[in-house]
Amino acid sequence: MFSAEAHVGCDARVLFVAAAGPRRGYGHLVRCVSFARALGVRPLLAIRGGRRVKDAALVFGADVLPDASPRVIRSLRPDIVIVDDPIERAARRWMAAARRAGALVVSVHDLGIGCRESDLLIDGSVTRTRPARRGKTSLTGTQFALLDPKVGQLAARHRRAAQNRRVLIALGGGPRVRLAGAIADAIVAVEPNAEVRIAGGFVVAPRSASSKVVWIGATRGLAEELSQASAAVVAGGVSLYEACALGVPTVSMPVVTGQVPTVRAFGRRGAVVAASFGTSPDDVARKTVSLLNDAPLRRALTERSRALVDGRGASRAAAAVIAMSQARHRRADVVQESR
Repeated sequence: MFSAEAHVGCDARVLFVAAAGPRRGYGHLVRCVSFARALGVRPLLAIRGGRRVKDAALVFGADVLPDASPRVIRSLRPDIVIVDDPIERAARRWMAAARRAGALVVSVHDLGIGCRESDLLIDGSVTRTRPARRGKTSLTGTQFALLDPKVGQLAARHRRAAQNRRVLIALGGGPRVRLAGAIADAIVAVEPNAEVRIAGGFVVAPRSASSKVVWIGATRGLAEELSQASAAVVAGGVSLYEACALGVPTVSMPVVTGQVPTVRAFGRRGAVVAASFGTSPDDVARKTVSLLNDAPLRRALTERSRALVDGRGASRAAAAVIAMSQARHRRADVVQESR
């Protein structure tokens, strides 16, 4: 129905609504910024989150509304409102306000969770815990995973750019920081020749027991870092899909129970080495070092993960949004002319 293999342009006014935070993670925020890049618009964000989250959005290059409540829609009058918030009550309020203003309402989901009362539903999950919605337009499956368009561009040269025995750990911020540090120290204890880089997000990095462990500060995305890794340890969020699109051999571990279905689904498809929720840092380190030492397994994971996630989902979804928005405007023009 919709297809796009490259960056597309959008001249509509687009408002993004996202929820984020140290415990919830920054995946919803990252997806909105990535989607904006695919649409060819500057990300204008209403964020449900604290000061730290808004500062993070600015680092990602977004404009952040000081008033993150649905009443801003009345004054902004956007053509398109894109909601990426898993809390149904919060998302429903934004959708209702957008609909009253005559905007196209788009919702973004994980595992089918969240308010689905939108004109267009996008769920790029590898699996879903709720069935697909009936009666309205839905874009579902990993071919619609909303990743930064840069991921698709880097995918072709990842294997050439990868550094020998470099491991990237990206488990998110907040309470996961100590876990990432423990895994990194355990990796270099088993494999002293490994170089481990930790994406700690927007938190202060703790001291490491080894000079082989490097903490990366806040960046505008992990695509470059992932593209240079020979292996990765990630959770079950956006970074997992990015790693797969780039073909990075990956050990994936859920850091919250909600990520368990995603990690298991990637594992069943042979796209990652799947760890269980609560797996110890030492066990994750052993899996990672084993992966570094198993060239056939790394090649197999690269092939399967790239087949599952190709990195062009945001462009496909952007084409769908633009097509629907343009169709709405044409219908409105016809109605206006008939009066």
